[in-house]
Amino acid sequence: MLEHCTEACGWAAALVSIFAWGSFGVPVKGKTCSRLNVDPLVMQTYKTSWCFLTSWLVIPVLGVQAKFTYWGIISGLFWVPGATAGIYGIQNAGLAIAVGTWSALVVLSSFFWGVFVFHEGVKSFPRACSAVLLLCVGLVGMAQYSQPKKKIDAYNDVGNGNKNDEKIKRGTNMSDYEGDGGSSDEEGATRKRADKVAEISSLEIEPLVSDENEMNDDEVYKEKKDNTTWTFRIGKRRLKFTKRQMGIICAAINGAWGGTCMIPLHYAREEGFGGPGYVISFASGSMIVTVWIWALRYLYILDRLNFEFKEAYEIMPSFYLREMWMQGSLAGILYSIGNFGSIISVTMLGQGVGYSCTQLSLLVSGLWGIFYFGEIKGGETIFGWLSAASLTIAGIIWLSHEHVGEEGH
Repeated sequence: MLEHCTEACGWAAALVSIFAWGSFGVPVKGKTCSRLNVDPLVMQTYKTSWCFLTSWLVIPVLGVQAKFTYWGIISGLFWVPGATAGIYGIQNAGLAIAVGTWSALVVLSSFFWGVFVFHEGVKSFPRACSAVLLLCVGLVGMAQYSQPKKKIDAYNDVGNGNKNDEKIKRGTNMSDYEGDGGSSDEEGATRKRADKVAEISSLEIEPLVSDENEMNDDEVYKEKKDNTTWTFRIGKRRLKFTKRQMGIICAAINGAWGGTCMIPLHYAREEGFGGPGYVISFASGSMIVTVWIWALRYLYILDRLNFEFKEAYEIMPSFYLREMWMQGSLAGILYSIGNFGSIISVTMLGQGVGYSCTQLSLLVSGLWGIFYFGEIKGGETIFGWLSAASLTIAGIIWLSHEHVGEEGH
């Protein structure tokens, strides 16, 4: 089918990919997902499932033969955990900063692997370093201008008689389940499930209480419920992070770890699996990894509950099929459309132009975050974020231009 396409098909596919990849996080950040506090792995499962279902379209659309390589499982080991962390980033740091962060780091990661591992080379190493510096300056600017200053100021007033105390306790974390229009039974079940998971998970009990020896029971309960900080213990030291900071860290993990999901393609290509021919293997491998992760999660909970099988099953994260089937499917379909658009764009325009263009999706996600979700407020702050995002995109395009790739050898 692609043999009848011109470059115009590549540009059209790039535009489709930009919109789809920039928009798939909207259902993840939406009111229903926030109200139900949907687990990131649940949303990733929706994405993986649709990626798997739509991957078979490469057979009639792109004329690809159905075949599988185990390198697809390796890709899944990178993509599924990384993308799950990315969803946590969207939920807690915001769509604008999360997608912007991982988009830039995906390019940096690909550049690192290409130059230092696969020895693909660059046109000019000083110019490439300048592009990396420009990209990093843009990232720092995006993070700086996306800080929720008003919420931070209000939070600092908590405990000093501030009239917004209760609003802050309810509104600054995604773990609060006081949604609009949800049934009390549904919200009650959600709270019980979350409380039970917290009871059995040392990662969620220890991190959320900073000085439990100096707090009474009511204060400890409020601290756990508020869930505004994560504290990691390394020996006798404690590292504390807000949920927003953890969201940015998880977005960075998605860029650095999840962004390497196409590295196995370098080896799979030697076996005859290149470009569109790798899609089925990637999607199938990702589906297998997703099932493994769910099995490991169940076994972990089962072990903590002394092998109470029924109870372990009951407190596993819910898929909320009745409420989330549309939002979860929409996120998965949009991601899959973006994936197809990217493949066609790279096929018709080349890696440098096609792939770089699709990274403009970070601007689309930023616009959703700013104007739909209100993540960034104030004309000056919005202008600053857009300027930083433009620097990031310029760095991405410049770095991609400097990357010679395998065809240069």
